[in-house]
Amino acid sequence: MEVSSNTPAVVTGGASGLGEATARALAAKGAKVAIFDMNEEKGEAVAKDIAETHPLGFAEAVDEKAAGAAVEAKAPQTDGPDV
Repeated sequence: MEVSSNTPAVVTGGASGLGEATARALAAKGAKVAIFDMNEEKGEAVAKDIAETHPLGFAEAVDEKAAGAAVEAKAPQTDGPDV
């Protein structure tokens, strides 16, 4: 998959572990990354840390309704997630 500055991505579990590594790797390639996680403190910290590389920020996504609302909130900033 080709990742560029036009690539919007949602990373669930992006506040730690493999999700965080994935969010950082995508951001390093220029993707616009939205981090979805239950841990707001860590999620915000990761989003802030990658803020210089096109982030969409953090959204708490603890269930289907919250995840759907988070996608809708981030969608106006992109054409929808590709990753």
